[in-house]
Amino acid sequence: MIAIRFEEREKIGLQYVLDTLHGCSPFGIEKMRRLRFYSPEERAELEEELYNVEQMANAMDRLKVVYDKISMLLCQMKEIRGTLRRIKALECPDHVELFELKNYLQRVETLRPLLDQVNEVAHLQGVVLHESAPALAVLDPEETRSRGFYIPDNATQKLREVRQAKKEIEEQLYQATTEAQKEELRARRTRICAEEESEEMKVRKSMGEQLAPMADDILTDTDTVGRLDFLIQKAFFAVRYGGVRPEITERTLELEDMINPELKDLLEEKGRSFVPVSISLGAGATVITGANMGGKSVAMKTVALNVLLLQAGFLVCAKKARMPLFSSVKMLFDDLQSIQSGLSGFGSEIVEFQKALDEVEEGFSLFMLDEFARGTNPDEGAVIVQAVTRYLNKVDAISLLTTHYDKVAENASAHYQIIGLRDVDPEQIRQELAATGDDGIQVIARHMNYGLYRVEGRSDCPRDALNICRMLSLKPEILKEIEQSY
Repeated sequence: MIAIRFEEREKIGLQYVLDTLHGCSPFGIEKMRRLRFYSPEERAELEEELYNVEQMANAMDRLKVVYDKISMLLCQMKEIRGTLRRIKALECPDHVELFELKNYLQRVETLRPLLDQVNEVAHLQGVVLHESAPALAVLDPEETRSRGFYIPDNATQKLREVRQAKKEIEEQLYQATTEAQKEELRARRTRICAEEESEEMKVRKSMGEQLAPMADDILTDTDTVGRLDFLIQKAFFAVRYGGVRPEITERTLELEDMINPELKDLLEEKGRSFVPVSISLGAGATVITGANMGGKSVAMKTVALNVLLLQAGFLVCAKKARMPLFSSVKMLFDDLQSIQSGLSGFGSEIVEFQKALDEVEEGFSLFMLDEFARGTNPDEGAVIVQAVTRYLNKVDAISLLTTHYDKVAENASAHYQIIGLRDVDPEQIRQELAATGDDGIQVIARHMNYGLYRVEGRSDCPRDALNICRMLSLKPEILKEIEQSY
């Protein structure tokens, strides 16, 4: 079972994705808040969800007006599931509960033809609403179709008589001239109101009993309404970020030109663009190397985000995708380690790693380690990560590691490297800095290529740190010492 903590959602950009959605009904909002990840055993359900999202996204130009009408209708719905559970338990519903239930059913009745319009174009699967007419007939026996809820006088013979008597007393009270007459009439009115309330309660109880056999169908429809709400938002998201429906595989994960929506939007605000990332992963350990500032963690988090989007029933943010379904997704990032145990940074890493590994070994999983063993000295850290990499090659999982340690990639099944500053002339950067006076970090970031390329054969981590020192005009005597050491 995939369980992702809120901090992890924030770290990889999943929470940002959810925050861009605008659920309307209480049922849809709950589905977005309690995000469901489909398991490999639920592949058929996931395939149906992906089909529906793709169909709705493809029909956006033709159906956007209908989607907007549906969303407006869903925003008018109240939470009525508690009422339905009380009705199922044969508890007497109160006036407000029946009023809200009636309003909900009237909106479902209005929703049905709109859903028919969607189905004429998108041909959704598994999104079906029950007829609301039988339940409305109980709540609106006179077929007034009013938005309010009122128990009619003719609901029972006694209720008619009681209300008639109440009306007569109120007329007499209006015409009374002495305080004694008024006091006596008020007392009679109090008694007749109690009779009216008692009789109305019998009618409400009878309505609840008539509705009880329909409660399960109405509850099912609240789930369908929530699903439709979520599907519309998933379709909008897919159109906004170019979502694609992946081919489901058994063990291979291939993402071509994937993006991270949060980073894409952030960079666009700064006048820059997100560099799409492509990667192909199989069982065993794949290592991404690259200098600091090079985007290794961004690539890893973008993979994690798109895997989780798929298993939550979203189209993924890529040009093309082939992806398996995972039993678990475990992520160990540099700033998500526990500091509650009182252990050192490295001790905490090992504790978290062991806990994650136990779960990974229970079923086919995605396991991600970002700069693992950063909490110890580089010599020991390199040896530890090399050993971890060799071990993960034998585990039934796709493992992805980022590292700046040398020789780790030699132990991996595959090796990717961030392009970084490989093709940038340091002299060009120095000239740009001199001419513009811009902040050096910002200038370098503009020239940094965050794309990945697959490394064949042996390759140590790139030495972009030296290039950065040159670009930022580090003192010549220090630079000379560094170059001699290289």
